[in-house]
Amino acid sequence: MTPPGYGNSDDEWFAVTDMDNEDEERWRDHVPEPEQVGDSSRISDSAWNDLVSRFDDPSGAAADMPSDEVRERLEETERWQPEPAAPIGWRTASPTLMLSVLAAFGALIALLIGVVFFRPLPGWFLPVSIAVLLGGAVGLFFHLPKQRGFGDDNGAAV
Repeated sequence: MTPPGYGNSDDEWFAVTDMDNEDEERWRDHVPEPEQVGDSSRISDSAWNDLVSRFDDPSGAAADMPSDEVRERLEETERWQPEPAAPIGWRTASPTLMLSVLAAFGALIALLIGVVFFRPLPGWFLPVSIAVLLGGAVGLFFHLPKQRGFGDDNGAAV
């Protein structure tokens, strides 16, 4: 038997959405109140207070090192200055990589513009555009890294 509201007829849907207070109170009878939790599932107030008080303790059991040692190491590393970053961008990239990107995306954009604005297309336009697009995609494929970088482990890092 399908519960009300899950059938295919619109009458059942309206019957569920037009619920009166009696139906609303009926489902509330099945929801347990917080005070109805059994004694075996409860925690005593003293155990709860002890648990909560340990959250503020910086040298808790979960700490890897004492808080004083953490402060000392942070003070040591504050003087550290990072090296200047290597320049990035299209000006420092390989010319063949830039040519491949330009060919792939340029041919794709040319195909879209040609299809939308120029009807009928010249006979040479479609094969040339597809050839340039495939050539750019092949060039991009060959620019993928051949091996993993130094220091990479066996998975993603956050």
